[in-house]
Amino acid sequence: MNARLVYLTILAGLTATIFGQTPTRDVFGGSSCMGCHGQSAMGGLGPPLAKTKLSIEEFQKIVRSGKGMMPAIKENDLSPGDLQEVYTEVSNKPWLEDQIPIAYKVGRFLSPTSVSHIFMVAFLFCGIFAVRGITYWLRCAGFKQLLPSLAKLGWAKAIGIALKSLIVDGFLVGSLWKNNKKRWVMHGLLIYGFCGLLLADILIAIFNPQRGQLPLTDPLKLLPIVSGFAVALGVCYVMYRYKKDEYIDNGLTLGKDFLFVNLLFHVAISGFLVVTLKRLGINDWVMTIYLYHLASVFLLIVTGPFTRFQHMYVVPIMVAVTRLTEAVTATGVELGFQREPSPGRHHKSARIAEDVLKQVGLEGKVVMRYYP
Repeated sequence: MNARLVYLTILAGLTATIFGQTPTRDVFGGSSCMGCHGQSAMGGLGPPLAKTKLSIEEFQKIVRSGKGMMPAIKENDLSPGDLQEVYTEVSNKPWLEDQIPIAYKVGRFLSPTSVSHIFMVAFLFCGIFAVRGITYWLRCAGFKQLLPSLAKLGWAKAIGIALKSLIVDGFLVGSLWKNNKKRWVMHGLLIYGFCGLLLADILIAIFNPQRGQLPLTDPLKLLPIVSGFAVALGVCYVMYRYKKDEYIDNGLTLGKDFLFVNLLFHVAISGFLVVTLKRLGINDWVMTIYLYHLASVFLLIVTGPFTRFQHMYVVPIMVAVTRLTEAVTATGVELGFQREPSPGRHHKSARIAEDVLKQVGLEGKVVMRYYP
């Protein structure tokens, strides 16, 4: 029986040699390439490789340097000889249109350019509703009624006061620094971590648009990693406050606030997973988790104007308005701000009076007089 097997093996080898065919290893099927490009090389989370039009040099460059979400594959993981065999195999595989999976058809719309377009729409949506929210709160604060007093104060001085407040009270959270440095640090982790992530995304889009693999010491890699750690720590602190602080529930927005915190947590965790898995060479899960990361970021942006996220820009603006009313009151350019029973609220009283006139159907300009 064994002799027959030997003869059959020799006969198969001779037959292959006669017809110009030599038995080859299925290197592609045994490599990590199949995880993203499919068993038949007709695509998966990555593009189809069958009948590739790339030259061997272009193919090698992409494999060794990475492209988009594809990580660079080192020679320790895929030798030059095996890389050559993979190229030969995929070049000879048949093109089977019906075997292109839905995952690739969805994934091909997630190129860096397409992702940028998607998030441009998301930021536009967020911006529109953010402006709508800011307009609402400025109206409630009587900003329209404050404008004549600001003109008397001087527009240059008013703009200077507003900018200083936005920087010191808003971005630097100066009041919290004076009152509670521990909470300032926790807020800073979220604020500056989030700003760092935004800055990193902008810089990467400019200097590394194809999202090629970078060393961990590269500033474009360090910035998002450090910022991500800051955001993750800040989110953990906020979650701790949700559990321990009995006054954190304002009775209106707790559910929306918790949505924002959870989305921010998922953004940080999924980002770290993508970086870690790419570094470890666990490529089968990279694209899936990257899609999860993109979905989390997208939801965070489009829900931002309706969650606690809006206090990051509404509160600094309201504080700046308060600083302007304080300046108007202190300089005495509008006596109503000093004579109002609650000094500094003259413009708000005027807004309330105008609303009352509209509701009762009267027309005319509101004139506020204060008597001792």
